[in-house]
Amino acid sequence: MIKVSVNGELRELEKNLNVSQMIEALEYKVKGFAVAVNTTFVPIAKYDKTIIKEGDTIDILAPVQGG
Repeated sequence: MIKVSVNGELRELEKNLNVSQMIEALEYKVKGFAVAVNTTFVPIAKYDKTIIKEGDTIDILAPVQGG
């Protein structure tokens, strides 16, 4: 297990998860959110190639509607 920060909350995840697997493990169901790892935006095309590492800071941002 590794420890990472997800939206400011300390979480434990399995080792060697990519972004897609992490999203599934954290049970995010909403479509159309943005992911940043260590303040760097990760495009959807790179989710499967971006591996989450010990100590990473992950921000998962859902779109907000309003005006």
